[in-house]
This record gives sequence, C-alpha cells and structure tokens, in this order.
Amino acid sequence: MGNQVSVEEAGSVGYRVLGVQAKSPASECGLVSFFDFVVAAGGTELRELDSTFIDKIKASEDEALLCTIYNIKSKTTREVSIIPKRNWGGQGLLGVTIRFDTYFKADEHLVRVLDVERNSPAFAAGLKAETDYILGTAETVFPDSDALTQACLASLDSRLDVYVYNVDDDQVRVVPLVPTRNWGGHGCLGAAVAHGYLHRLPARCRSSLGNSVESDLWPVHPRAKDAMRDHVADDATLPHPPGVTVTSAAAQAANNNKKALPGGMEREPSSDSAADFVDESSAQLQPSPPGGQETNNST
Repeated sequence: MGNQVSVEEAGSVGYRVLGVQAKSPASECGLVSFFDFVVAAGGTELRELDSTFIDKIKASEDEALLCTIYNIKSKTTREVSIIPKRNWGGQGLLGVTIRFDTYFKADEHLVRVLDVERNSPAFAAGLKAETDYILGTAETVFPDSDALTQACLASLDSRLDVYVYNVDDDQVRVVPLVPTRNWGGHGCLGAAVAHGYLHRLPARCRSSLGNSVESDLWPVHPRAKDAMRDHVADDATLPHPPGVTVTSAAAQAANNNKKALPGGMEREPSSDSAADFVDESSAQLQPSPPGGQETNNST
C-alpha cells in the first residue's frame, strides 16, 4: 500500500528541539535547535505523543534528568544531563520549545538559499546565498520551498522569525524576516531558494552537532500549546515565551487549514492548557513529503 509506513520510519520519532532560550537549562546542556531530537528521558523511550516526557520533567525539578539526544545533522546519538528548574532567569523549567515529529530523512527537509537580491527583505535580514539553509519557525519545519512561500505569504508586511543554519559558521540562528511585495523587486523576499537531493547539507558540516546562537528572540506561534503553563506558574496572565511548548504534526496540519481573521488577527490560544495537551496526545504523524525531489523557487 502506498501510504504504509516502514518500520524504520515508524521508529524514527521523538521530540524535536525547535527553540532554545538563552541561558536556560536547555542551553546549558547544549541542545541544538532543529537538529536535535529528544528520543528518551530517564531511561524511557519517547515513541508516542503522550505525557511521559512532561511527567519526567516535572518529577526531576532541580535534579538531573538523563536524556538521549539524536542529532540529524551528524546522525549521532549522545546522552545529556539536564536539570529542570524555575530559578534560571526565564519562564518554564527547561526554556525550550519542542515538537513531536519524525526524524526519518529529516536532514533532507530544509530550504537552501541560492541567491539574495540586493535591498530585498532577504538582504535586509542578512540571509547569505549558498551557505544559509532556512529550517522553519518555532512551530513548524519547512520541508520544502513551498512551505516557506506559504509562511511568507501568511506574514506579508509583518515579522516572521525563522531559524536559519549557516554551514560556514555551523550555527543555527534566529532571523527576523519581514516579507513584503513593496520593496521594488520580484517576490516577497527577493531570494532564490531550492530543496531536494542536490540541496542537502554538504558533507563538510556533517561531523559536528552544530550549535544554537543564543538570542533574546523567542519566536513562539500564538497558537502554540503550552503544556507546562499550569506547572510553571499559577498566573495565567504571564506572557510567553513558555518553558516547554509541545505541538504536534497533526495540530500543525489543522492550523494550516484555518483561515486568518481580518486584519491579520489570529485566534487566542485556549486557556485550558491541560486539555490542549490531552487533545493532542492522540495525534498521528503526517506522511513525510516525497524524498529526492528537487525544486527551485524565487520567493
């Protein structure tokens, strides 16, 4: 059957690290945005989107929690010890945004910047031709250039914070884009991008884990579900960023089908964070896009 998932793909799941807040417990143990997956915690494999990881974080407050991390860039596994705590200077116990996702061929799901037009939004944001790879936002991964285009069109004339990896610096950084059609050139970014087999990460950067540039930027989507909010603080009026935000692939697919409200407004997240987490625990991973396809686009 065409939609059957292989045993390898079914087992290649975990909690993808999307955002790491500066000076947080997650930052101290060297978690790398987008490239790291938490695949086990406290000796338990994390193969399903349920409360297991959250429960272990809560139970290990101020104590070392041993986690197994798989890095898709170097394709290596390592053990890290992370200490969930409240008094590190930010909100939450870990200071990390995570998303239950598959890492099956995940290193192929990124968008390479081929060219940047001068004085374009991409130029103003500091994107670098040939060496920059656009990975996604704090809520979603960009598996192809179409996903990037859709995100930009949904954020015209407003800020879109994206994670970008540079092969020369070996760093993942947060880049604030402002897509617009009013810059005097082609497209809303003024950049030529591509994805597919010929645009994967080069071999020269595969030997390292990469690292996340510490930033005060905290790109969290307004609809992201904060599964730890009730545990972090009783005051529901506290602003984001959250300590641990869990979203699912199915929830993202549902969000993509929602129409934006007039004036660029978006629906407020539910105040019942516990219910939000329970609702998402039954979500199924969406099939990965076909691999090996190569596409060049101007955005």
